[in-house]
Amino acid sequence: MKKYIIIFALAIAGAGCKKSDLQLNNPNSPSLVSLETKVGIEYYALGIFVQCGSVFDKSTFYNSVMGDEQISSVGNFGMRFTQQVSSITLPAPYNTKVPNIFGVSQQAQLASLNNFAADASGSNAFQVPWSDAYLANGQANILLKALNSPALVLPASEKATLQAWGYWWKGLAYSQIGSLFAKGIITNSADGTTNSNYVDHDAIIAEANANFDKAIALLSTINDGDADYAATMVAITPSFNVTSLKITPSMWVRNCYTYQARNILTNTKVSAMTAALWTKVASLAAKGLVKGDQAFVRGMDVNSTNDLTAGTQGHPFLWNNNDINPGWLYTSERLVQDFKPGDQRFVKGITVLPSAVVNIRSRGIQFGSRYTPTAIENGGFWSTAKAHVGKHFYAGSWEENALMLAEVQIRSAGNIDAGLTLIDQVRDAQGAGLAHVSGTGLTQTQAIEELRKERRIGLFLRGVAFLDARRWGVTAPASAGGGRANAIVLIPGNLIGSSTFSPLPCFIEYNYMDYWDIPIDETAYNRPSGPVSSN
Repeated sequence: MKKYIIIFALAIAGAGCKKSDLQLNNPNSPSLVSLETKVGIEYYALGIFVQCGSVFDKSTFYNSVMGDEQISSVGNFGMRFTQQVSSITLPAPYNTKVPNIFGVSQQAQLASLNNFAADASGSNAFQVPWSDAYLANGQANILLKALNSPALVLPASEKATLQAWGYWWKGLAYSQIGSLFAKGIITNSADGTTNSNYVDHDAIIAEANANFDKAIALLSTINDGDADYAATMVAITPSFNVTSLKITPSMWVRNCYTYQARNILTNTKVSAMTAALWTKVASLAAKGLVKGDQAFVRGMDVNSTNDLTAGTQGHPFLWNNNDINPGWLYTSERLVQDFKPGDQRFVKGITVLPSAVVNIRSRGIQFGSRYTPTAIENGGFWSTAKAHVGKHFYAGSWEENALMLAEVQIRSAGNIDAGLTLIDQVRDAQGAGLAHVSGTGLTQTQAIEELRKERRIGLFLRGVAFLDARRWGVTAPASAGGGRANAIVLIPGNLIGSSTFSPLPCFIEYNYMDYWDIPIDETAYNRPSGPVSSN
């Protein structure tokens, strides 16, 4: 039995075509006739970004809260359940072990919400990123099929650009599935259907990188100065991104290589990294983004209309602003303690709350913070109350690429100073104002700690916090060496015999799932032949 993914209708804007020319009559089985014109296919390609750009929003926050760079006690989209730590142990003289309020693991809690009732209430975390990713993949499949129609006449470089766009989105979608779910489905169907052929997340990551390879091959045939390419990119890029998103074919190729390197690095435990895998990551990152390259970003529309930022639901920097969403997200105390003294990214980017939040709604003592991101309009970097100033990196960046190369040097190549030099370069580029650590005689252990801190600070809200914590072993059970010692937690006064809270260095046992189960609204229709969890 096949599940049908509902495909959104085309984005309609501008002149030169009629709505009837672009409308999809049956969203479950869309006609490709409307895509047999240049303007029709361009609007459809634009529609992938406009309708599917939100594919990264909620997954960014799941990654962020499970990576403990932010906290969220809200039940919307199952957010607080994804951040359900196993226990927090207070330091001496208290030595109290405080379990989570449900008394079950994160895995058990999330699995208990993997049902249709939780789908209807919006609290099944498994359902959200799965559906978003396969929506994007389905729309990309339609685009690629339409581009093969003999009735569609396009300049060669425009066709190649649009094909690369389709494969790029498929690569992004499969990357999300393979990085978050235990198993997934590979489908190139243009009628919106999936199938019951579930494969392991490693195979999904391989498929993601294969689609990036297809995009690279197409883009490599286009010169950086090609006029048809430039015009096509303007046509398929939302208006709120046009002024800042000027990516040449060679830059786009480097974006692909950076993401491929990420996919390998973040989906392999450090303990399982072999010399061959380190070499592969190094090879890909060496071809990845360089300083000065334009990376893919998601902007915002001042009217909150065509980028899905209406209200508070559509962009990481809006979700992350307490002027608009008081109580949705706060900066984690554990992220703040990773800033080095004098780091200007903290000075300018983080604001001390007028009143600390502690054990919000009695949902867990991990839900406490004294901090929130400073709005961009007030000199900050990661939040805004104005729906037009934020540019969110959703698919890699030069900083991430540099830090992957740094990790290769420090962990594998034995060239600690070369890795530290790259860390210094990232800090300098972001205006951290910190003294350089290269040339200071740090040991490998000390250099790894510099790398850990910089990936958390320099890549804040870049979608890698949980992926890093997972591969570093932090989210594993304490019995397997996981957890974080000396983690600052705001302890309520009633737990320490005080009239007020106190920030104390505790031991947090996260004990999170490595990879999520397939959501019920997929398995109910496409019944798997084997288990859907690798945990």
